[in-house]
Amino acid sequence: MKIAIIGGGAMGEAIIRGILAEGSLSPQDISVCDIDTSRLDTLKKSYKVRTGKDYKSALKDAELVVLAVKPQTLPNLLPELKGTIDKDQLILSIIAGAKINTIAKGLDHHEIVRAMPNTPAQIGVGMTAWTASEKVTAKQKKL
Repeated sequence: MKIAIIGGGAMGEAIIRGILAEGSLSPQDISVCDIDTSRLDTLKKSYKVRTGKDYKSALKDAELVVLAVKPQTLPNLLPELKGTIDKDQLILSIIAGAKINTIAKGLDHHEIVRAMPNTPAQIGVGMTAWTASEKVTAKQKKL
């Protein structure tokens, strides 16, 4: 499985760190896209994940797309991503306050999970509540 993470901030990094610590994926299976080049350099150096500013290359072959940007970034991000998400890709949003319906309309995509990890997740001791849109399959929920 491959994962694309849009947003390489603290929570995006926490997700990377957790996945790699668990050993469920290798660094080559994770792509991170962010507008901050220095942040991308840090993530690449620390975790050996694939990084870049181009959404299309980050999304290529990803089964799961994690939206991990600041809430104020979402209105500009959705139009940029619209049309780049394949119908089989699952969207996981950890964007605070971003409703599933807002993301679904903005992306014209309906397989969306909304999760809200808490701050201790940054050190591997947090918890996450999540919900899924009606279009998310049982297989995708298990993922």
